[in-house]
Amino acid sequence: MIRELEYDVINKIAAGEVVQRPSSVVKELIENSIDSGANQIDVSIIDSGKTLIKVSDNGIGMSKRDIRLCYKKHTTSKILNSDDLLKLSTKGFRGEALSSIGSVSKMIISSSDNKKGIRNVLNIENGQNIEETEESGLNGTLISVQNLFYNVPARRKFLKSDNVELRHIISEFTRQSLCHPEVSFTLKHNNKDVFVLNESNLKERILRLFSKNIDKKLVPINEQTDIASISGYVFKPEFLNKTRSMQFFFVNDRYVKNSYLNHSIFTAYDGLINPENKPSYILFLKIPSETIDVNVHPNKTEIKFENESSLYAILRSAVRHALGKFNISPNIDFSNDINISSPVLSEIPNKPLVDFSSDYNPFLNSKKNEVFKVDENISNHEEIINSSIQMFNDQEITDSFTYSNFSFLNKFIITKTKSELLIVDIKRAYQRVLYERVLKEMNNKKNVSQTLLFPVVLNLDTSEFKVLKTLRETLQHLGFIFDKFSNNQIEISAIHPVFNHDDIGAFFNEMIENEILEYKKHSSSINDYLAKLICKSESINLKHLSNDKEQVLLLNQLFACKDPKFTPYMKKTFISIENNDILKRFNK
Repeated sequence: MIRELEYDVINKIAAGEVVQRPSSVVKELIENSIDSGANQIDVSIIDSGKTLIKVSDNGIGMSKRDIRLCYKKHTTSKILNSDDLLKLSTKGFRGEALSSIGSVSKMIISSSDNKKGIRNVLNIENGQNIEETEESGLNGTLISVQNLFYNVPARRKFLKSDNVELRHIISEFTRQSLCHPEVSFTLKHNNKDVFVLNESNLKERILRLFSKNIDKKLVPINEQTDIASISGYVFKPEFLNKTRSMQFFFVNDRYVKNSYLNHSIFTAYDGLINPENKPSYILFLKIPSETIDVNVHPNKTEIKFENESSLYAILRSAVRHALGKFNISPNIDFSNDINISSPVLSEIPNKPLVDFSSDYNPFLNSKKNEVFKVDENISNHEEIINSSIQMFNDQEITDSFTYSNFSFLNKFIITKTKSELLIVDIKRAYQRVLYERVLKEMNNKKNVSQTLLFPVVLNLDTSEFKVLKTLRETLQHLGFIFDKFSNNQIEISAIHPVFNHDDIGAFFNEMIENEILEYKKHSSSINDYLAKLICKSESINLKHLSNDKEQVLLLNQLFACKDPKFTPYMKKTFISIENNDILKRFNK
């Protein structure tokens, strides 16, 4: 039977689309402040937004009439008719957000649009105005959102840890402050300053948000065309990494995600970077509003372009031009005088004397199916990975695999047992062995470290630093030694021997990018999750097993594992073919 839903239920359904987590509230309130013409926006949060989100500004404010309407559904000052939807210059959800936020929180709105020093205050609970008062105050608006999802326990239960939610808030704050450097921003968490950003230009804002050291990495872009204008910065090829943490696209001062345009930037770096590296950029596109549609996604992070293919070409050309302008693109120097000389022999050398036995027969003493025996004292197996780590524990090699093995396609080991043929994936086998080894070390708090000749210094933004700070003790149990851990900078003097020191920054970026603190979704403990991340990390360079001894060693270590059949991510480490199946294929 079809029935009309209650007003409360309608609002909570709408809130499910608009308000996904505390960062959604922060985004909407900041955008409303920007639309109000504010040049000072202050954000204060308690318990990563779960307890309190407070945003104040010095914008034009709202009259008593407007404040009584603003929290109701489908009320807005940003559009008048349907034609306005096609040429939007404002942000936000336009008539849905405040109503949705008010339905799942206890919200207080305080605002004034006059100079009398009196502000109208509304107390809203469960979407209803429960109290209206006045207070003294200047122009502008202050909105306080308390106990988010208090009346929707199922939604509140699925919020992540405080650190994860804080990371999302900082990410949203970063995007908003990037596209409006002319506005002063502050962000406080639990009454402590996280960011204090004064009015500035774009470059100064970037340096304040991330790091002063980022200055040497930036290449400016400023191109004007009939279709779009492009400005901002791309990063020099030598400073790129394997994550997408520094990719910011803004279209008409709105943060968007677009894989198609991202690919255009990737192609602009063609020949300058390794394929596994990701371009880093902070770019702003100004496009006539009638040529785009922002009403594609509830969060307004996706946009449809009228001239997408043209934008692709323009963006690629602009990035390429910027890299070439600052002499970053590779050049061929034809000015060098290249002389190729060949040695001249002054005299003809004597022919070497060759002595051989005519009675020698190499096949005379050959043995069929000779059994391969392994010397227990293997000296070169440490070279399997970066010539720095013993991949396996020191233990006696069993005779589980006595037949000779051989490598196939440099990816597999083919060997034989009494009843079947085994095809073992080298990389996956190593992942299983390494996972169990590292996990054992961490659980036993057995710190295995390799001192670096030159310490590795990582400059992080505030959100990244906060994530790593919570993991500091765990990383120390993993073998990392930190000489410095403050002011958004860490200095690493020792690492676990499994890592290549040249790529240690990639591991930390990978760890942060994957939001390590969400490990509960994937693993039983933080140690388990870190061990999994390590065994598949791109910063670990696995070399091919060069000889039979190393192959046998890997096989015996694999089958000594608790679960040799699968990697920690439940992918098969080997496949088996029974002898009978092989005989059947040959009709025997």
